[in-house]
Amino acid sequence: MAAPTGRTAEIFSRSLRNLCASRASVSLICREIGINRQQFDRYLTGASLPSAHNLRRIARYFALSEQQLLSGQLDDTVGAPGLEAPSSFAAALQPEPGELAALRHYLGFYFYYFLTPSWPGQVQCGLLQLYERDHRVLTRYIGRVQDPDYGRITRSRFHGHAVLRGDRIFILEHARGPVDGFGQTILYAAHRHQANYLTGMASGIGWHPHRGPFASRVILRRLRVNLTLREALTACGLFRINGSNLDPIVRNFFSTSETMFMTG
Repeated sequence: MAAPTGRTAEIFSRSLRNLCASRASVSLICREIGINRQQFDRYLTGASLPSAHNLRRIARYFALSEQQLLSGQLDDTVGAPGLEAPSSFAAALQPEPGELAALRHYLGFYFYYFLTPSWPGQVQCGLLQLYERDHRVLTRYIGRVQDPDYGRITRSRFHGHAVLRGDRIFILEHARGPVDGFGQTILYAAHRHQANYLTGMASGIGWHPHRGPFASRVILRRLRVNLTLREALTACGLFRINGSNLDPIVRNFFSTSETMFMTG
């Protein structure tokens, strides 16, 4: 942001100093938000105001609106210890430098295969999309399974957020329904020319025969360009681990690891 007006900079710096006083250290705040400490010190002293982007990041970190920071209208709950965990978590989801460019390589649709505790010996296949919106990479999962015992069709939908940390892709997902649920997938980042298959681990909540937590190895296969979404959804469902109708690479991935999932 260009040269600040004296009054606005003074109010903002005072608000920021009050908020920082409720945290362990300024250095920790800078690391969690992802802002250079030297630049942050200029905000604290009123020497400069943050850019629109950094102002938004600071406001989200402290669970405030941008206007509250600039006007100094902070209520008594601001900076309370109870706000630290959620605001820190929100800050952790902010893209790091170069992350968005790296994740764009993985945008698109994938078949998502995992071992399901609901039907032992079966691999469940769903459809996962990674897409960009508002400078973030978001995810959408659609599952469609026909119960082999009763013939009922069960559908599931998860919406999530993907981040790249080190050489791992983390996908955090949320599903709304009669009972809200959460899931997590951790994938190995692939070489830029070898992203047709991604592997890792996934954890979530099973729904049949009871709602219990589980973790499973997972493998993703990128959809062919000429495959329509309707055709892709029709191809989802349950497969025997050694079934001939299962992709050979996926079948080999699971054939020696049938018990490689945990339930509780």
